[in-house]
Parts: sequence; structure tokens; C-alpha cells
Amino acid sequence: MNPALLTTAAGMRARVESLETIGNNLANAGTNGFKADHEFYQLFVGRLARSDPRTADLASMPVAEATVIDFRQGPLEATHSPLDVALNGPGFLAIEGPAGDVWYTRAGSLTTTPEGRLVTPEGFPVRAVERLDAPPEGPNDDPRSIFLPAEGAVEIDRFGAVSVDGIPVGQMEIVEFDDPNVLRKLGSNLFSAGGVEPRPAASVDIRQGHLESSNVSTPEAAVRLIQATRHFETLRRATSLIGDDMDGRAIDSLGRTR
Repeated sequence: MNPALLTTAAGMRARVESLETIGNNLANAGTNGFKADHEFYQLFVGRLARSDPRTADLASMPVAEATVIDFRQGPLEATHSPLDVALNGPGFLAIEGPAGDVWYTRAGSLTTTPEGRLVTPEGFPVRAVERLDAPPEGPNDDPRSIFLPAEGAVEIDRFGAVSVDGIPVGQMEIVEFDDPNVLRKLGSNLFSAGGVEPRPAASVDIRQGHLESSNVSTPEAAVRLIQATRHFETLRRATSLIGDDMDGRAIDSLGRTR
């Protein structure tokens, strides 16, 4: 097969992956705590690749090798809801997944269950460093969860300590990682550390009544979307021209064969 055709086809595939990444970023531009993905490319050289006899260079094709998560902080917006918290600085709020796994998030839109347990909107409990109130008897005696009474003014200080009407009830587990790139996405705003142990956050300031917005720059993403679309269209036209040229040469050669 024509190497030029393979190269343009590989470029089209890489641009499709780029378009998917940019499209996902734009779709989550309004998701609290969302962190944008950025793709990067590499030239792939196959094991059986043969060098060009004219240049002695191995044929290579572009691929979208991987995506990296942009962990830069998004804007903090005031909501004035007492159960909304934003993390100002590096760090994550620890929550408990459905199988007991510890997950992490920066989306601090919290709520409570009918029993008063502090949870995420998906129903995952916010993990507590220590339970400061007397654990209730029965099914709500989990020492790693925070329970709020049905009534009372909720206050969350800058360190994540939770109190109701001035009475301490728990301390949110706020952590940070030496290298946040160990984290992998679980959905739009949840992360798994894959067994890597974090440390207690030392430079995070909790803002009650605020939420962190997505760090996606919509204008920048829109420009990149247009660029990727144009690149894909250029490669598509090039592929079509190469294919037509190959067909034309084959027809011309066969026409002269006696």
C-alpha cells in the first residue's frame, strides 16, 4: 500500500481522537471540579517498517499516544449553600466508592442522606479523618462517615472541620499527592489513585459556600476544535487525492498492457 496513504490515514485517526478529547472537554465545561484533558502525539514506527531507499528514513505515522489531565485549579464561584465546599489550592476530597475503594474529587457539591450522612450527589460518603460526635447506634455507626443532625447551622472551617450549631461532628479527609499524574479519571469529576497513598493536605484552604468550576477554557477549546476539524478535512482531501491518483495510475497502466 502507498506509504503516503497510510500516513494520511493515521493522521486522520489521530485527529479523530483529538476531536473526541476536545469535545469531551467542551461537554464538561459546566461540570464542577472537572479537569480538562490534553492529548499529545508521537510518531509510530512499526517493527516491520522499511526505510525509504531514497532517504534511508523509516516510514513513521502520527498517533495520539495519550492524554494528560490538566490539574490546574478552576475558578471558585460563590453559591452560599452551607454544604458546598471548594478547595483553594492543591488537594482532593476523599470519598468512599461503592466497593469500599477510596476515590477523590474536587467537586464539593455535597448533600445528606435521609439518615444525615454527608455524601456527594452520586451518594458516595465523604470520608472523615475522625468522628467527633458520639456514633449513633445501628446502621449509622460508621466511624469514617460524617453525620449531620436534621436541624442546625452547618459550619465548615478552612481545614475541613464540620460543626453544627457550634458542636464539632467530624473532620473531612482532605489529601494531596506528590504527583497528581498518578490519578486516573472515573467519570467526569472522580479520580482513582490506583493504590498510591496520598498525604494529608498541607496547603489547602476550604471555602464553604463555594464551588470550583471546570478549568476548561471554552474559547481555547473552541479554537482547538476548529483547528483539529480543519486538519482532519485537509487530511481527508489528501487521502482522497492519493487514492484517486493510485486508481488513475493503475487504470492507465492496465490500459497499456497487451
